[in-house]
Amino acid sequence: MTSSVTTSPPPPPSPPPAANVPSAANVPPAAPAGSAPERASTRARELFAGAVSGTPGRMRVLAAIALVVTLAFGVLGFLALLRFHSNVEEARRNAEQLVRIQSIRTNLVKADANATNAFLVGGLEPPAVRDAYTNGIAATARTLAQASARSDDAPALERVNRVLTQYTGLIEAARANNRQGFPVGAAYLRQASRALRDDALPALATLVQAERRRVEDSTSAADSARDALILFLVLALVALVAPQMYLSRKTRRTFNKPLLAATAVVIVAGLLGLGVVTWSKGRADEARAGPYRQTVALATARIGGFDAKSAEALTLIARGSGAAFEERFQSTAADASAAIERDLVGAAPESAQAEAAATFADYVSEHQKLRSLDENGQHDQAVAAATGNGAANQAFARFERASSRALTAEAADLSDDLNQAATPLVVTAWLLLLAGLAAAVLAWRGVSERLREYR
Repeated sequence: MTSSVTTSPPPPPSPPPAANVPSAANVPPAAPAGSAPERASTRARELFAGAVSGTPGRMRVLAAIALVVTLAFGVLGFLALLRFHSNVEEARRNAEQLVRIQSIRTNLVKADANATNAFLVGGLEPPAVRDAYTNGIAATARTLAQASARSDDAPALERVNRVLTQYTGLIEAARANNRQGFPVGAAYLRQASRALRDDALPALATLVQAERRRVEDSTSAADSARDALILFLVLALVALVAPQMYLSRKTRRTFNKPLLAATAVVIVAGLLGLGVVTWSKGRADEARAGPYRQTVALATARIGGFDAKSAEALTLIARGSGAAFEERFQSTAADASAAIERDLVGAAPESAQAEAAATFADYVSEHQKLRSLDENGQHDQAVAAATGNGAANQAFARFERASSRALTAEAADLSDDLNQAATPLVVTAWLLLLAGLAAAVLAWRGVSERLREYR
């Protein structure tokens, strides 16, 4: 019997090794397309590119340019005219300060002339001469207080005030000695006069030059305002005309009423501004060439005249040894005459300026006669001519009255002219600002209408 052998099947083959596939838990997250700011920036660039691309985009760009430039025209024109107004007002204030400082100089030398003239009489001086001296000192003190309100000038004016205190003290010492017939009184008088001329008057002269430069710098500022307005006007017209030409070519419509209106507003406002600036500059120039120049000339003539009168009295007080004072008379009188002849040329024959020039010439002539009397040994007659109702003294009194009237009138004309030059500038500045705003609105509206039609 045959036995069978049963064999087991072979084991199944082992599975191949699994591929190295990461599990879902190990899969890294996908990188984001971009951060929020980057996506916003990209979106903004796309929107801007869409807004300015093509014909509608160019229309929007031209509208934006017209809007910005017309607004700038109004705002910058407004600021330019306000600046010019400020300059004219500053010129007026500087001119008033100049007149005050010149008044201080005049009152000082006037008081000194009266103080020295009183010494010629001897003893107790005439009440009228004494009153003229005290009034001159009081007027100087008042004007010093007013002028010192300007901080730039305060230090120099404080020095002048100290000299004034020293001067009045020396004059009182001179008067006290003169009343008693002491010769030392004349020494005090000369010392007082020397302190005035060495310390106070040079400081005031420096201030006068500074104020004159300020006036001239302020009144010359109109050129920059006019040039700025011309530039703003040209730019605004270019910014308004360019869109009209572009729209006319693209839309086949010749006129755009809002843009035409904006152009008309800018032209009218610009020409008005230029006209006002030109007129104001003309008034300021006339004030500088006329009342201002004559105010300076008259003040210079009065200062020289009073200084000459003081030197005349000191020459007589010196009794034969006053050659230095006579030289001072000739120098100061020449300066006064030169101021009148140079700066008052063209004045009407009947004007106060012409009268001041004529009366000063008469005084110089009478002074020469006075000197002839003194040099020929007639000292008392020379003193009589220089005091009271004497010919030289009366001639000088006529010059003082005529020059005072002329100076008052010219100073008032100067202030009025500069006020008139400044008056229309503020109103015109506001009109320019409103015109710029109106032109900007009209320009944007004009382009917007074509944009709606184009769509």
